[in-house]
Amino acid sequence: MSLKSGQPLPGGQYGKWRLMKRIDGGGNADVWIARDPESRAVVAIKILHNLGKEPLSRFRNEITALQELGNLEGIIPILDSEFPEGKGSRPWYAMPVAETSVAFFRNANAKSIVAEFVRLGETLTVLHAKKYAHRDIKPQNLLALNGRLCFSDFGLVKYPDLTPITPERRDVGAKFTMAPEMRREAGEADGLPADVFSFAKTLWIFLTGKGLGFDGPYAADSSVGLQNYLPGQYTTTLDVLLSDCTQHDPVARPEMGEVVDRLRYWLRVIDDRALQNANQWAEFAQKFFPRQTPEEAVWTDVDAIVDILNEIGRVPGLNHMFFPSGGGMTIEEVRRAPELGFIELHTGFVTLLKPAKLSFVSFRQDPKWDYLRLEAAPVEPTGYYPVEAGDYYEYLSELNPGQYAHPDVVDYREDTERELPGGSRSITRYLRGSFVFFSTSSPYNQDSSTYDARHEQMSADEFRKYMRRNAYRVRSILAN
Repeated sequence: MSLKSGQPLPGGQYGKWRLMKRIDGGGNADVWIARDPESRAVVAIKILHNLGKEPLSRFRNEITALQELGNLEGIIPILDSEFPEGKGSRPWYAMPVAETSVAFFRNANAKSIVAEFVRLGETLTVLHAKKYAHRDIKPQNLLALNGRLCFSDFGLVKYPDLTPITPERRDVGAKFTMAPEMRREAGEADGLPADVFSFAKTLWIFLTGKGLGFDGPYAADSSVGLQNYLPGQYTTTLDVLLSDCTQHDPVARPEMGEVVDRLRYWLRVIDDRALQNANQWAEFAQKFFPRQTPEEAVWTDVDAIVDILNEIGRVPGLNHMFFPSGGGMTIEEVRRAPELGFIELHTGFVTLLKPAKLSFVSFRQDPKWDYLRLEAAPVEPTGYYPVEAGDYYEYLSELNPGQYAHPDVVDYREDTERELPGGSRSITRYLRGSFVFFSTSSPYNQDSSTYDARHEQMSADEFRKYMRRNAYRVRSILAN
């Protein structure tokens, strides 16, 4: 049974500190602002009010841990303390006055939040190296001091030679960030991977602004996926990291040092467009070839071709398309076309073609050289637009699905005041040729001379050899 007496009041004295006002409190302790009347120094004082056996033991452990950690960067330090033994006496310790993490991150973007969590993770890596587990990582227990985020509230800390306190089947930790093993057998659970779990969930809370967190492991393709909250932001490597850190099996989670390295890598990727595109190509290949990326893969099924091209169309860094007739455009969407066997490519205007095959080519050394090649099957012109031998396409009007007419019908409908069926549109229908797709930061796309449609002047095999020579040549230059 907890004992409660001598409630702290404004003006009350704790050591040399005089209480001014209460600023926070929980089930076991209150936090007050206090001042030293002589030096006028101001501190925050945490005063235990639940004097039961377990809270007293945890408070003693907290003070011991903070004293042993000293001035470790990233920890709110202990400045003064007292642990009186008399019945009803209240243990306390003083610390610097700090800012809440919510206030610290107000209006912060994802990059700033992750950068701060790198620093926080570095501190946690040091703690874990000393076999200290915080076990209560949540937004409320992160405070900002001297321009950086710090860990506070070590009331549930676990460290070597600590006498066990947690009763059997008692859960330990914060409700919305607690690792599953801490709900079942907290006393026996390893607190280090539990910290990794809570660290990742806390990062997610700040990135999304959703204070209640999410249940279970992280799933990028669910309602808790970061893309739902950070549209347009590259998040894939963060998605994978959050998933790894929130696995049910503690052994499957990465160690804290690895977590920090992977957060640093994400910060590099978002500032380096070429590196981001390389990652996106690698992720594209991983999605379709989870075991191993082949040197070449070929699809002839029209629905499969549409699905794959839509995958790259959804990623701005992967979707630059070169036409067989010269020039290039960004592909946005691919659909089945009304004309049998045809697909339509949307690039700001509509291109129709009959796909023969789609090939993925990789040189397995650097994803920025990987590409897709789409071969259009030869088709007869419709007769609505004059074409000559060697022409690649015809301009047309599509009045109803699959019903074509001369391009002037749509282009000059306002001049002729002709009423057309709803959905009438202008299209370009390709009669033959090959299209290639590269990432926007690929060497091929960065070379403006490649808009001459050189890929069309080569067979698929010749173009593959051409790209391989260039990839190896650049690799050799960089190696020297």
